[in-house]
Parts: sequence; structure tokens; C-alpha cells
Amino acid sequence: MKFCWDVSHSTNKMTTDYVFVAKLANLKTVIQLLRSVNFKDSATCYGSQNGLKLTVEEAKCMQASAYLPKALFEQFIITEDFLFRINISILVECLSMFWTSINSQGSTVALEMQYKGVGHPVTVLIEEDGVIVDCSLKTQEPDEILDFDLHPSTVVNKVLLHSELLKDVLSELDPSCNHLELFLSPNSPYFMISTRGTASEVQVELPHNTEMIETFQCNKEAKSKYLLPHIKPAMKAMSCSNKVSLRTNEAGLLCFQYMLKTDEGVNCFIEYYISPLVDDDDDNE
Repeated sequence: MKFCWDVSHSTNKMTTDYVFVAKLANLKTVIQLLRSVNFKDSATCYGSQNGLKLTVEEAKCMQASAYLPKALFEQFIITEDFLFRINISILVECLSMFWTSINSQGSTVALEMQYKGVGHPVTVLIEEDGVIVDCSLKTQEPDEILDFDLHPSTVVNKVLLHSELLKDVLSELDPSCNHLELFLSPNSPYFMISTRGTASEVQVELPHNTEMIETFQCNKEAKSKYLLPHIKPAMKAMSCSNKVSLRTNEAGLLCFQYMLKTDEGVNCFIEYYISPLVDDDDDNE
């Protein structure tokens, strides 16, 4: 893949004009990652030597992050860490302009991103067969986001399974219900997901030793409830990911971590943190 703009000129300008320049030819993976967390318009973008992280929050009780590692890019130059807020809906729309070509074999669509620093927009250049689309996206001061974290020492239960299995299970649940209940135990029934509404109750029990579940580490019995509208956005990543890890702590904080592996062997991740319902009174909210 060759970019039609002058790469050397852009790189030279980088040392004086830009704090960040990145280029890649695999737009499909980037678009899939961003679409998976695009349930709100506003996202906080953090750039470092490790790559890019875009985070979206909902009511301070649900948080989703898409990780774009440095290895995903053909060129990734950054002179200082940066943090800003951006309209992720517009960003996804810009990147998807050539989606028909991007989603086909042998795609020739390439991307370059540029950022000069605080107060400046992000410039997105998309090129296909000599045609260049130049988009300028406004950046804003970032909102304060919660520091959701599940340190390994605080994890009570962990399940690593194929995304396809979780997708099949969740598709069987009643979508009209307001909440979902997750049950994990070191003893039978081990792993169960259920929904309960005014008209029906659905329980799906998963065997803990199936080939579709690669890891089942359950230290103690735990049962927590979550708002189904908070679970639904986390389901968006299932169609493009290979595996998903479910982790919970003592408080019932739930983390979905999806892994997406590119054709080049680069592992990308999408994380969703979801706070549990505090008590049954929340069921009626």
C-alpha cells in the first residue's frame, strides 16, 4: 500500500508542526473497533506511545473503550501524550465513506491522521485510487471519566469463551426485560445467565467445560443483576471479535473484554465496564 501524498514531507513537518501522525491501510479493523463503542456521540481520546484509546461513558455506570495498539499502524509517531474529546459518530462516518471498498478483499483505501495539539482539530485523510477525502474534526476539552479498573488481585470470577457462544446465549434472552442476571459458581450450575420480565422468565445454563469455554476460574458463588440497556451496547463487539473474557469483582462490577485479531496477527481489544444494580428497587427504574 502506497499513500499518494508525500510521506517524507509529512514526516518532516511532523517534527515541527504535529504532536501526532499515524498511517495505516487496514481501515476495516479501526472502523469495527470504533463502531463497537459508538453508542454515544462523545468520546475521550487518549494517545500515548502504546497507541490510541477511545472511551465512551453512559451515566457514569457504563464505560466502553476501544484500544488501537501502535502495532496496528504502519506508521505511528507521537511526541507527547494527548487527551481530548471528539465526536466519535462523525469520526466513524468519515472513516466509513469508502466502506464498500474497505470491506472487500484487496482494499486500496488508506488513512492518515494528524493532530497539532491542544486547541487544534484532528485531520483525517482518506485515500482510494488517488482520490483524497480531507476531514477536519473539532477537538474539545475532555470530560472527567471514571477510573474503572479490575486489577487481577480483585477479580473473583473469570470466564474466557468464544464470542460466538456468548452471542448465541444472549440472543435467546427476552429483549423486553429491563435487567439481566449473571450467576457464577464453583459448583453446579456453574454458569447461568437469565432475564425475568412480567410475562416470561428465561434462564440459559452454560456448561463450564465445553470447548467453547477456554477458561473457567470461579473462586466463589456470585450473583449480580445489570440493566439490560447497559448490556446491549456490549453485544455490538461480538460480531467482529474472536474471544471474550468476562470478569467480576466482589462488588459485582462486570467487565467484558473482547479480542479482535487482524489478518496481520495484531491483537486489538474492546472493553466494557458495567456497574451492577444495587438492589431490587432498581429493577423498576
